Order: sequence, then structure tokens, then C-alpha cells
Amino acid sequence: GFYFKNAQLLSTRDDFVPRQYLEWCKLTQDQAPAEMAPGQAEAIARAKLAEAGHPDAFEWWEEEPCGVASIGQVHRARLARRYGGKDVVVKVQAPGIERKFRSDIRTCIDFCRLAMPQHVPPLEEIEKQFLTEFDYREEAKNLEEVRRNVMPRWSKKVEIPAPVRQLCTREVLVMDAIPGVKLVDGIRARFRELAASRGVDPEELERVQKEKIAGGELQPRSARAEAAATRRANLALRLGDWLWRRPIAFLTGAPYVPSPSLVNVGEVIQTMLDVHADEIFNHGVFNGDPHPGNILLMPDGRLGLIDYGQVKRVNKGARVAYAKLTLAILAEDKAEVARLLRSAPPEGFGGESRDNDVDVAYRLCVFWNDRDTPDVTGGLNLQEFIDEMEARDPVRVAPLEMVMIARVSVLLRGVANAFNVRLRVARAWAGYAEDLVRREDPSYYLLAGTRGNERRAARGGER
Repeated sequence: GFYFKNAQLLSTRDDFVPRQYLEWCKLTQDQAPAEMAPGQAEAIARAKLAEAGHPDAFEWWEEEPCGVASIGQVHRARLARRYGGKDVVVKVQAPGIERKFRSDIRTCIDFCRLAMPQHVPPLEEIEKQFLTEFDYREEAKNLEEVRRNVMPRWSKKVEIPAPVRQLCTREVLVMDAIPGVKLVDGIRARFRELAASRGVDPEELERVQKEKIAGGELQPRSARAEAAATRRANLALRLGDWLWRRPIAFLTGAPYVPSPSLVNVGEVIQTMLDVHADEIFNHGVFNGDPHPGNILLMPDGRLGLIDYGQVKRVNKGARVAYAKLTLAILAEDKAEVARLLRSAPPEGFGGESRDNDVDVAYRLCVFWNDRDTPDVTGGLNLQEFIDEMEARDPVRVAPLEMVMIARVSVLLRGVANAFNVRLRVARAWAGYAEDLVRREDPSYYLLAGTRGNERRAARGGER
């Protein structure tokens, strides 16, 4: 189970693992094997709910899972009339998976303790967070809390499933069904639909696009630049329909079918950045596992955000420290970044290293929380860069409260990377960071000057 969690993270970047392993890693986003026999998930769900006093909760059950996660399976079902008769999805935990998961991560930690001790502290923090996933009643509480925080502001852009609390047990989670397909599949389907409408082979068009990206002919863009480019492309499609396709259909008597519009990937990514920034900076309660398999594209264009087993809570001190870190990264203030990393909570994150090397501290913080461009990594891949930093200044105490936020930054960059969009997460989150620091520490020196106006302009979302 733990290895599949790591494969999901690795699947978000093309430069983390060799290509022959990357395709398999991508499958783990929603097809991780949970080792459940046909019919076993339904039998477990009915038995556990019967033990809880709900023996006939389902009117029907779809045997084919709609998702297979690292610790269980997800099935569509319909509740019996006495429970509302609505369509739901049911997450069922695989028997014995918690023991296997604990064994996996302990093996990994023990190996790192011998060979790569710098990875042990963050792995132990991730272990602590991941082990909260095995009680689905806690995930039901997470769903309710995040819905309360997120939906009032973001309901026009996202949906989060509501749990059916009376039907949630430790091993079974029943929640509202969200219509939609995995984000990557939805974007690809729309792309192929447009290609087909133009008489172009979608497979060939996709291959050419990939070759242009790989060859550097299509340079990566920011989320905002990608959003603007897609809006222009969709406007061109609509104009083409009115000026060409519609008149031709009228003259020939052929049926007129409007061109399908492209999914605006830039806006999708900006929404993901904004929602997670709101969760982290304003509420201190966020989903620590936003990999592509946990994002759905709904028929109405909104995003369905699913799987809240990995919800992390950070206190106000850690939120303010992270907001200051974000501003310091943007200001390229190496000394302040290092100070925040090493200062004891609540002023900082309590990280320690052998030599307290400011440049190493700065590069690591930028890598995990903002970007992984060559100016930071020196052109090294992930493992080479981490090994280089460890050789220069070994970590003694990891900044534990930063670990899960950094994981979100890496995963969101991975989602963007899949569509040739390059992010600076610190820049995208700057407005949220500045607002929090202004409320809690208005005299903080990095709030001064014109940077504040730039950050306000960078704040995304509904404004």
C-alpha cells in the first residue's frame, strides 16, 4: 500500500523515474491493486453495515469497481428507499491492508535508516499522516469539515462529496456520487472529440503534440498564460463556427454541429491552486493527496475533488510561518528562508542540519515549496539533487509541519506538468500568504514595498 502511495507521487512527473516505470506508476492513480476477490467488497460492505444496524442499506450494487485505491475499492450503488434512494459511491477497505501498509512503510523507513537517514524524519511524518486513513469514520468527518470550509466560497468551481454519516463505519465509507471522469481522461476525450470534428486523427495529433513538447517547440506556460491561450482558442473555434461551419451547413443542408470547446487546463490548475491555498492559509485543514486520480472533470465543467483520507491540520503558528516562508521565497531572501526553516515553532519549523548552510536550506525550501527549475536544482533530477544537498549539509531534524504542505506543492506541480504548464507555487499562493501575514503580523518586513500589490494581483480564484 505505501509503495503505491509513492508511485502515485512519482507518476506526476516525467523526470522522477525512467519511462518504462512511469506508465505503470500512472496506473496507480486510480487502479492500484487492492487484492479483493469478485463480490468481496459488496459482502464486506453489507456485513459491516448490518453490524451497525443497517442490514438492507443498498437497493443495488455495481460489481465492477469505479476506482481501485491503495487500500480498498470504490463501487457505485443505490441506497434503499428508506435511506433516501439516491445514487452513492461506497469505499470498502481491503481486509488486512492496514497490516501490509504498516509493514511496507516500516520496511522503507528501516532501509532508509541504514542507507539514506536524511529521509527518515519526513517518512515518519508521512507514516503518521497515512495511518489516519484506515478509519473511514475519520474520513467522513474530514469530508464534512472540508466541505464546510470550501464550498461556501468555491461551489461554482468545485464539488466535494458529502458522506452519508449513518452508513459510515471503520471499513466502509458511503458518500454522494459525483458525476464525472478522471481529469486527464476528460481533457483527452474533449481533445479527441475536437480533432475528430475536424477530420484529424486524434492519435496522430496527440503524438505530434507530445513530440513538440519533448522537442522544446511548445514551451511550457504558466497557468494564467495557458488559461488565456485556451480562451483565445475557444473564441477562434466559435468564430469559425459562425463564419464557416454554420453557413456551409445551411447551404448544403447538412446538420450543423457546433465545435466542441477545449477544456481550459489553465483555469483548472488555477482553481486547484486557489482551493488548496484557501484550505492551507485560511483554514489550516487541507487534503494532502491531490494527485490526478483524485480530481474529476464534471459534466458542468466543475472539478470533483475526492478522497479525503489524507487530511492534514496545521495550527495558526505553522500557517503564519509558512506564509512568511512563501513571501521570503518570492523575495529571494535566503537568510530569511533559512531562519524560518530553523527557528523553533511557532516562529518557524524547527529544522536542523549539521552546518546550517543557508544556501542548502534555501534551495531545499524552494525545491519543495515553489519550483524545481535548473536554477534551483543545477539540472539534477530529484534523487541527485536531494543527495547533493544531503552531502553538502546533512539534515538532523526535518521540518515536520512543512512536509505535507510541501507534498501538496509537489503534487500540484505534477498535475500541471502533465499538461505542459509550469508553476511557481509560491507566486500562485502569494496573495493568500500576504493576507494571512497582514492579519497576524502586520509589521513583518517583507510586506513592505510594491511586492504587496504584485501579490494581490497574483491572488487567484473568483475575484
